[in-house]
Parts: sequence; structure tokens; C-alpha cells
Amino acid sequence: MGLLEKAHTLILNNIIIYLTMPALIFRAVFESRISLSLLKIPLVALAIAALSMGVAYIVGRFLHLKRPTFGAFLLVAAIGNTGYLGYPLTLQLFGIGNLVKAVFYDLSGTVVFTFTIGLLVAQRYGQGNGKVNIIKEVFTFPPLIGLLVALVVKGLGIGLPNFLTDTIGFLAGATIPLVMLTIGLSLELTEVRTYALAIAVVVLIKLVVAPIVAMLGGNILGMSGSDLGIMVLEASMPSFLLSLVVGLRYGLDTDFLPAAIVVTTMLSMITIPVWQYLLKAIS
Repeated sequence: MGLLEKAHTLILNNIIIYLTMPALIFRAVFESRISLSLLKIPLVALAIAALSMGVAYIVGRFLHLKRPTFGAFLLVAAIGNTGYLGYPLTLQLFGIGNLVKAVFYDLSGTVVFTFTIGLLVAQRYGQGNGKVNIIKEVFTFPPLIGLLVALVVKGLGIGLPNFLTDTIGFLAGATIPLVMLTIGLSLELTEVRTYALAIAVVVLIKLVVAPIVAMLGGNILGMSGSDLGIMVLEASMPSFLLSLVVGLRYGLDTDFLPAAIVVTTMLSMITIPVWQYLLKAIS
């Protein structure tokens, strides 16, 4: 037996969601320059998520999936790993000064979309009895609280004592290694053959269609440089574990969900650098 096992994933996930990721988001926003140009990012992020789900809905009708599988199919096609995987990659490729752009993309295109449209889809197609409380789900999500607190503190010009900024920095720095551990523990190939065609469609939507839409949408809005680079990077993220959390809660197909998440995550290790290379080549 190893030091860490798959059973520890939930514990690590809670540490990230409730402690280190809010600290990382707070630090990124507090130390960055906030401008109105950032408002373009949520627009494109939400459009990409909605379009991805729309394409999945149309194509999925021809796959004759069972209702719980169809609902799961819609979620993994629309919800990307823009936080867990997107933040570390943004830090590595674009630096802490640009992380706020990934934060705006993640909290709009993933968090807000998931806890609004995503929950409604899960309730409609799931077999559970969960009821949707959208306002509660959105405004009690710790990373979003971290963003709102940072905006208030920064907007009011409140200075923070060194011990507090040091503590926030320490917690923020723990996010990336914890995320990498969580992703590694979560990867497990199961039920891939059973859902091969549906997973192939998800791969096409998440790893090909979404980045193309991000590139086109960003160019239409006049985005360039790191703005466009981060937009395409976040759009090219694989399916997110959050869709599995929602699926478990609302009774979606929890065999299909992890299979799609694992396959898109593994293939994204190839497609993410390809999209960044292509973006630089045509810029």
C-alpha cells in the first residue's frame, strides 16, 4: 500500500476547495491590476460552455443514450478543468500576474455555469431527488468567496499585515502540488470501451471545438497576447472532476463520467501544447 490512495482524493479535494484555492485566487486578484478588459473573459467563457453543451445536446440525440448517461454526457462536454489544471498551467506559462485572467474564466465559465445550467441539467436527467438551490450553491462556493473578498479588499484599498499575506502565500503555494496529487490519484481507466463513441464525441468537443471557438471569439473581441493565450488554454482543458461530484449527487451515470474525465485528461496532455504552439505560430 502506498502513502496515498484513491480513497484520499476526497480529503485532498476538500483541502483544495476550502483552503488553498481560495487563498490562491485571493492572492492572484489582490496582487493584480484589475481592468474592465477582464469583463471580456467571462463573456467568452460562458459562450464556450453554452456552445459546447449545445453541440453535445444535438449530437447526443443521435447516440440514443439513456437519460442518466445523456445528462452526464452534457456535463463533461461543457465543464472543463479550468481551475485544478488551468491555474497551474497558467502560472507556468504566463506567470502569477496573469493568473487573475484564468480566475475570471474559471469562476464564470466553469463554476457559475456548473452551479446554474449544470445543476438544472443534472436534475432533469438524473435519477436522484436533489433539488437545485442555485443562489446557495454559487455564493457558498469557497473559491468564489475568495474572489469576492479579494475584490472588496482591493477596491477599498485595505492593507494587509505581513503575517496574513505570508500565510495566504503559503496556502496558495500548496495548491499546485495538491492538485497534481489529486489528479494523479483520480486517473483510472474504467468503462472506456462501453462508452467509446460518446467519449470520442466529448474529446472532439472539449479538446478541438472549444479551443477553436475561444480563438475565434478572442480575435473577434480584439484580444491578443496573454489574454488570448489564456483564453485558448482554459478552453482546451479536459473534462472536470466537478461534473462527477454533480453526477453523484443527482444520480447521473457515474460509470460514464470518470471514463470521459480520464480519457480527456490523458489526451489533453497532447492537445494543450499543440493549441499553444498553433496560437503562437499564427499570432
